[in-house]
Amino acid sequence: MALLPIITDEDASPEAAVLIKHSNQLFGRTANAVRIASHSPKLAQVLFGFIVAALREEITENLDLRTKVLVILKTSLLNGCKH
Repeated sequence: MALLPIITDEDASPEAAVLIKHSNQLFGRTANAVRIASHSPKLAQVLFGFIVAALREEITENLDLRTKVLVILKTSLLNGCKH
C-alpha cells in the first residue's frame, strides 16, 4: 500500500494539473512517479525535467529512445509496477 495516494486528474491541484497536462502532451500519459511527486510541485518539476532530459537522444547519445523506453518498461516490470 502506498503512503501517498496517486493524484488523479480530477483531484489535482492547479500546479499538479499543469504537470499532468504537459506529461500527457509529451508522453501520452502521466507516469505514477510524476503523479506521486505532484504532491510537492517543486519536486515534480525537477523529476519531470530529469525524465524529459533522460529520454532526449541528443542529450544522452548512448542509447536510442526505443531502447530507453524498453529499459524503463523492464525495470518497472521487475519492480512489480502494475501501470
